Amino acid sequence: MNKNHKNDIDRIIPESPMYSRFEGTCKVCGKPYYKGEQISPFFDYNLNHWRHTSCYQLFYILFQFESQCRDCDEEIEVFERGYWSKHNGTWCVTCGEKLFPKTVVSQSRYQYEYFKDIERIRKNG
Repeated sequence: MNKNHKNDIDRIIPESPMYSRFEGTCKVCGKPYYKGEQISPFFDYNLNHWRHTSCYQLFYILFQFESQCRDCDEEIEVFERGYWSKHNGTWCVTCGEKLFPKTVVSQSRYQYEYFKDIERIRKNG
């Protein structure tokens, strides 16, 4: 487990999913998780939140290393865009967008505008 310090607050970042010691609420689906259930971190600034490991918090990123899409098995090249989730894997843009809206995507303001455009195009056909 790594601890990152920011403003004297510890952020717990486990290397693999962990078993919950307490009951709580998933930050992705809003449903409860129970003691002993596998959970993964949900990154929200410097706060410690948790999610079901099967509920995705995706990050839209520019890959710095080669990867492989979890769904279509296509190779994701260096400097190609796609989605990454801690403990869940990587997806190419096409497969990652098929997961919407049953996921939370963390994004910058630039990415927010990009996703708004995608949503507008999908609604208008």
